[in-house]
Amino acid sequence: MEEIVVKIDRKGRILIPYRFRKRLGLKHGSKIKMKTVKGRIVLEPIIPKSIKIRANRKWGEEAFLDAGEATFGEY
Repeated sequence: MEEIVVKIDRKGRILIPYRFRKRLGLKHGSKIKMKTVKGRIVLEPIIPKSIKIRANRKWGEEAFLDAGEATFGEY
């Protein structure tokens, strides 16, 4: 487990270093759950749930192109 020391700024914010954000897949707008456990602050990333999207139509033959057409198109 890697440990580092960070400062709290005047507004009470801390910066999560890039290497930690990258390792956890955190980006601008990511949500994090924060709680205290036995005198410690614990941060846990909230992983968004997958959603299903429907096109409200039936798939036609155009959805199942030949691999050559899908990759290179017609000449």
